Amino acid sequence: MLKIILPALLLSVGIPGAAVAQDIHRDIHISHSDLDLRSAAGIKQLDRRISRAIDAVCPDLTAGELGRKMAAYRCRKTMYATVAAQRTRVLAAAAPTAVTFMAAR
Repeated sequence: MLKIILPALLLSVGIPGAAVAQDIHRDIHISHSDLDLRSAAGIKQLDRRISRAIDAVCPDLTAGELGRKMAAYRCRKTMYATVAAQRTRVLAAAAPTAVTFMAAR
């Protein structure tokens, strides 16, 4: 089964007096083979796993400095947009396929 991979580009934020690495790339693998993605509960659990992975990659939204909050917001927005297509493919692959019967006369 497919695994969702979140390619993460961590946005650098200004930290006074510290060197900040730019363009740090990380991949996070989210397993979903144990989930029934044909059910609402399975989809909800997948979405929770995606949210937790994004939380692990992006800066904290509750950071006190406005610049950090904006960087965290941009990171989350980018990550959710990045994973949306992968999520859609995984859910489509798990969906039951419709069978069409055609009768010939």
